[in-house]
Amino acid sequence: MPVEERIRHLTGYFRGQLDRIQALTLPGDTDAENNALGFYKKALLVTALDTLAGLRYPKANYPELNGQNQKRFISFVVESGAWPEGSLTSIPFLEKKNLRPGKLLDLVRQRLAQRQDNREFSVPLANIDLTTPELLKAASTEQEEKAVRENQHFVLLYRYRNYLVHESRVPGYAMEISEDEAPYYHGYLNDNRLYLCYPLAHFVKLVADGIAYLEGFLQAHQIDPYDFVSDTSAW
Repeated sequence: MPVEERIRHLTGYFRGQLDRIQALTLPGDTDAENNALGFYKKALLVTALDTLAGLRYPKANYPELNGQNQKRFISFVVESGAWPEGSLTSIPFLEKKNLRPGKLLDLVRQRLAQRQDNREFSVPLANIDLTTPELLKAASTEQEEKAVRENQHFVLLYRYRNYLVHESRVPGYAMEISEDEAPYYHGYLNDNRLYLCYPLAHFVKLVADGIAYLEGFLQAHQIDPYDFVSDTSAW
């Protein structure tokens, strides 16, 4: 079978899995079942992302990435181009890091104060968050620089993935109030906090764009992906 056909076969498999995940339903229509269904779908979608990342960076070609799942996962999402805003650092998350008085804390408070003045219920990330380099310029200690990097959305996405995979739960108390795929913040009445929502449609987009990116990469380099698929015929 020609390499191009094997590539199409593999990416077609993942597109089929994506369709099946989206089509999943539960028999009831209660809030509990709807929440459970969202969790099931997100858990399956991040598993697909893990697998796609493993095919993009197989152990044979990237031995240094072997065992560095976070780096591999984030690198794949970054390279796929599916989420440019992932390079932003979360200001509300950064606020929780007990920053020392200084330029970084002043900048964080300024961004949050602007949100309070506008009183939005649902807020796009770009309306509050800043790029990691912008925030690093305001940092004055190694601990502050670490906090900025650890609260970049690409990193937060991986932490979110870990809750889904390792703790069987969706983290936090955010509500999915929009069918759009773009992540957002929202508030609750009589609550000054902002809650970060990574909606289900966001994960669908990450997987769909990830499949398209992997397909293009494999075709451009004429790589047979089945060279890196484990043989499970003994099972």
